[in-house]
Amino acid sequence: MKITEENKVRLIDYISVERIKQSLIRRHERFTESKWTRYFIITSVIQAVFAIVFISRMLVRNSKAANQFKNKSQFITDECSNISWDRIQNIIGENIVFLIFNIFQFWFCQNAIYNQNTIQIINIAIINYLCALFAIVQIVEIDIWTKKANVCLPGFNYRPIIAAYEIPLIVILVICATLQVFFTWKLYQQFGWNIYKKIGADLRMQKIYRTMLIFVMLLKIDLFFMNYLAIESCIVTSPGRSNLNIKPGLYYFHICITIIIVFLQLLVWHSLRTESSFGMKVFIGAWIVCIADFIILLVESIKPSSEESWYFFTCFIVVGIVMGLITLLWSIFLLRNFGKGLKPHLSRQNHLENLPMQQPADPSTSQHIGPPARWAIDD
Repeated sequence: MKITEENKVRLIDYISVERIKQSLIRRHERFTESKWTRYFIITSVIQAVFAIVFISRMLVRNSKAANQFKNKSQFITDECSNISWDRIQNIIGENIVFLIFNIFQFWFCQNAIYNQNTIQIINIAIINYLCALFAIVQIVEIDIWTKKANVCLPGFNYRPIIAAYEIPLIVILVICATLQVFFTWKLYQQFGWNIYKKIGADLRMQKIYRTMLIFVMLLKIDLFFMNYLAIESCIVTSPGRSNLNIKPGLYYFHICITIIIVFLQLLVWHSLRTESSFGMKVFIGAWIVCIADFIILLVESIKPSSEESWYFFTCFIVVGIVMGLITLLWSIFLLRNFGKGLKPHLSRQNHLENLPMQQPADPSTSQHIGPPARWAIDD
């Protein structure tokens, strides 16, 4: 029977719809698998909603303050007002970064539960505490800007009311992070069976698999940190910025690095799935250059005066460098594991995102060949 073009299109549409339907069903099953998965998802939703609301309020407040400062200083062109103007623009940029990161963090939470990645779940709680620290840094930033702006423009007299804006954000981040620490332990026990079921009793293969999971998690975090840090750096180091102005040669070099980072992440995903040693070696070499570029930016961002320093950006770069170094280290670990039996688990039929298997209804009835070490459920 000859299949017409119209029937082919209908068949493709049907398959696409069925795939989406199956994906949604599976996602719902994973999210509602136990009370701990439900609690974790609910906590992530609550955190995302409140964080986005609080950060949006801060963004609106700071944008209004910037407009007020601009209106009052439009006829003043001294260095003090220029630095203050650049700083408030930087703070607004921080708010946007924070806002986007909380959206990313919400996806990161859902992704961890869907893939039942215990390592990723553990890091979510740590990242939330770091977010609270970043919020504290923003308090320092807005306080420095307020004092400087009020000195530059004696009639400005701006008051940011930190207790009504930044403090609620810090409180909700700390509460959610603390709850997720408790949920993480429960989920660690619930999902611990999966690696044993997927890999078996071979402790060497379990170690290789764990290394791969950590590397995949690092790539997901780098997807935000490295790309956004690179783009943000292009903006704040552009010619004409008074408080973080680097040499034109370094600026254009960083633009090249920003473009390279995107291609490197595509390269490393392909190299991981195909166990390409050449691709991984190219990634490692180029990644070292990217880290060196961020170190240069870190040195350039450190100023002798606290009024000229941009603490949020400095902390952001430090986190980016640390993440880059950890990713570099794990890429070397992963390269050494190529050709040792993990490739069948990385086939297209078993995509990286679907590696962890569903936990059996009664894992205690399963036959154990040997102790599953830390990955098994502690009955």
